[in-house]
Amino acid sequence: MPVDAFAVTALAAELSAALEGSRIDKVQMPSRFEIHLSGRGLRGAYRLLLSAHPQHARAHLTQGTFENPASPPMFCMLLRKHLTGGRFIGLRQPYLERVLHFRWNTADEMGSITEKTLVIEMIGRHSNIILVDAEGRIIDCLRRVDPEMSPERPVLPGLFYRDPPAQEKTDPLSISEPDFFALWERKPAEMPIDDWLLKTFTAMPPVLCRDVAASANDCGAAYKRVADLSHCVKEYCFTPITIKNGADFFSLPLLTVPQEAHKGTFSELMDALYTIRDKNEQMAQKTSGLLKAAKNNRDRLQKKIGILRQELFEAQNREHIREKADLLMANLHRTERGAETVTVEDFYHEGGMLTIRLDPAKSPQQNAAAFYKSYAKLKNAETALAEQILQAERDAEYWESVSDQLSRVASERDLEEIRDEMQSRPEKKTPKKSKKPVSQPTRFRSSEGFSFRAGRNNRQNDLLTMKMAGRNDIWLHTQKIPGCHVVIETSGAEPGERTLYEAAAVAAWFSQARTSPKVPVDYTAVKYVKKPPGARPGMVIYDRFKTILAEPDEKLVERLRAE
Repeated sequence: MPVDAFAVTALAAELSAALEGSRIDKVQMPSRFEIHLSGRGLRGAYRLLLSAHPQHARAHLTQGTFENPASPPMFCMLLRKHLTGGRFIGLRQPYLERVLHFRWNTADEMGSITEKTLVIEMIGRHSNIILVDAEGRIIDCLRRVDPEMSPERPVLPGLFYRDPPAQEKTDPLSISEPDFFALWERKPAEMPIDDWLLKTFTAMPPVLCRDVAASANDCGAAYKRVADLSHCVKEYCFTPITIKNGADFFSLPLLTVPQEAHKGTFSELMDALYTIRDKNEQMAQKTSGLLKAAKNNRDRLQKKIGILRQELFEAQNREHIREKADLLMANLHRTERGAETVTVEDFYHEGGMLTIRLDPAKSPQQNAAAFYKSYAKLKNAETALAEQILQAERDAEYWESVSDQLSRVASERDLEEIRDEMQSRPEKKTPKKSKKPVSQPTRFRSSEGFSFRAGRNNRQNDLLTMKMAGRNDIWLHTQKIPGCHVVIETSGAEPGERTLYEAAAVAAWFSQARTSPKVPVDYTAVKYVKKPPGARPGMVIYDRFKTILAEPDEKLVERLRAE
């Protein structure tokens, strides 16, 4: 649900207090829609997130970690030039608008102190972030709007900034009871109350209109409900609550919508709801092409395996071809040249009769030779087909593991490593000098104090198992299920059952079976894990293993990671 004007009012009060006395130290732009301002104020360090995302634009403090691009965008560089070192002097919200003006005192090129305003407009698909100078002129903006796109309100560098035009609706915070009744009298009888409220009053979000309509059947009850909400807004009686099973949030008490009060601040609630959602959406967009390619490769190989298995079946059932050749050689005197078929006594099957199809362009001897040749070809092909099937199955398993890793990729660097891996050819080794360093596997600590690591992609898996692990460390992997390698560092000690289970739970969570209630996880000493020659990244074989059943538990994984 987009941030509504009442929530913006609550956020403005919260952010004004949080930014009091602060100064901007860093300006970052981790994605095309987001600006992050980091600094320190009277209440300590902060990171302010401003997002002009078309679906959920917002402004709040964040505790999340973000990966920034290697080369900052031009708009980010411009904000760094004008805002770095700036001191916060105030925050303004135009009346009942989803717009916030962050005002900063900054030093210009000559060292003179001048005011700059960073405006965020949280208005759906037209959301924008705009930098304005002391005279009210636009320095630049995240999304430029030329006169052809919006003749009424272009947004371009050099133009004077104007707030978005106010809606021609009634103010719900100042309407009197007689005026409310007069508007009610003009309401079409067939129009639902929530639609009427939405079309009549400004700043009333749909969820609030539906709640008022569901809790008020007549004009008097509806007015009383609107008046109570207006009093809450005027007195700043805002409460951060989650609605729709935690999928969205609201700032005022609702009567008919399932809700749950949030113990923290609005920033903490929005950070939990939207920041993770944004990161997941951005990562899903970036991985969609690679995921499609991996699945196409897997599907192509599975189709190839089906064809090869059919050919292998024919090769394994080739004896009938040799039998035809033998029968034809035994009956050459009964076979006429140019005949299309010949019926002979089948002495291989208790004297039955068998009709053999022939090539009329060949002599009987040539037809028999062709059968023998076909039989020999299938005999030789049996071994080759078995090897091809085994290799195709390994390749299909590899692409299945890549698809699994792409479905849970967590950072740009992980994504880049998987992309490089997919683009490299196994038969051609990349020169060492052109290889990028592989990122480190994730570290965990068990309840018993043992340290263990988990790879997030195939290259990390190879690094962990083949280079970082000791021979007597314990190696874990989900049984016949794509997933990560996990290695417990033993340092000569014997890990207990609790450590084994926790490492197995991590392996189960970072696998394709993370939604299953129980997952079989194999474990063995690293010295029993081998990488076959020419195997793709992450592909290994192992023996002398035992199996443990583990439950994929995200809370346990996060606790072990934090420890």
